[in-house]
Amino acid sequence: MTDPLTAKELVEKSYEYVDRLTRECSKTLIEEYSKAHKKFIPDSVIPQIAADVVRWFEKRDKNVRLSFDSATSARPQPTQYHMKFRGSTKDADFVIDCSVITFLVPGSEYSGNPVSFVKSVVLSADKTKFTRRK
Repeated sequence: MTDPLTAKELVEKSYEYVDRLTRECSKTLIEEYSKAHKKFIPDSVIPQIAADVVRWFEKRDKNVRLSFDSATSARPQPTQYHMKFRGSTKDADFVIDCSVITFLVPGSEYSGNPVSFVKSVVLSADKTKFTRRK
């Protein structure tokens, strides 16, 4: 018979799984955006990508619940965005950080219809932000 996992081991196991999922999600979203040549209006980057990340996690694993928490846009670099997601598994609560870099099509901002494309999406799970579920 095996001994049940300790709380610390459950959190560690959840972290390792969610960490793999974040890398898979980043890779999949970039491939989808590149393949479809998906255009973004700069003001809609945060809500669209946040919705795509949450949707991807919902489709990938129903036991991992994720919700959009907050976002900021880098002041000196208006093409960089940072988002935070809160999530949970049956064993742990956690926070996922997301960094997005876009490429603004030169001259499009002057036409009144600025267009950008996503250059990178990096999701990361910080081990210190995983806590045992109560």
